[in-house]
Amino acid sequence: MENAKLSDLEKTVRWLKDVEIIKSVPQRYAYGLDTRDFASSRALFTDDCFVQGSLNTAPIDEYWTPLVAGVQKYGATMHFMGNQFVKLEEGADEGFVETYAVAYHMEAEGSPYPDLVMGVRYQDTVGRNGNDWIITARRAIPHWVRGPLPRPE
Repeated sequence: MENAKLSDLEKTVRWLKDVEIIKSVPQRYAYGLDTRDFASSRALFTDDCFVQGSLNTAPIDEYWTPLVAGVQKYGATMHFMGNQFVKLEEGADEGFVETYAVAYHMEAEGSPYPDLVMGVRYQDTVGRNGNDWIITARRAIPHWVRGPLPRPE
């Protein structure tokens, strides 16, 4: 009986740990973009990941290049990550996380363009990657937009 309880406890602790790591994936993505550490953000996606984004839909590498170029046009970005919903069955190697975010895209001082601020829901299918989790598919749904999207040239 003691071993069965310990096994259940171990399963619960593993599940709780996995949920916390899964929650951190979109947060680490945003941190990488905002600090301009694009390689760390890209590393959170599988090479065969497909992304449905606010401006285009494509396999990750095709999606990533214009995303980085777009972010670099702004003086600064700041993603405020909010509510999260995680769906993960105990012992599963695939899960889902939905994250609400407000993404601030701030123009450089003196820019003729207004800042862009948007409310986004990131819907990420994630898979176990060793002791970590990684995005296998993403859908970014803009809920509201204040400012020009796409950014004027």
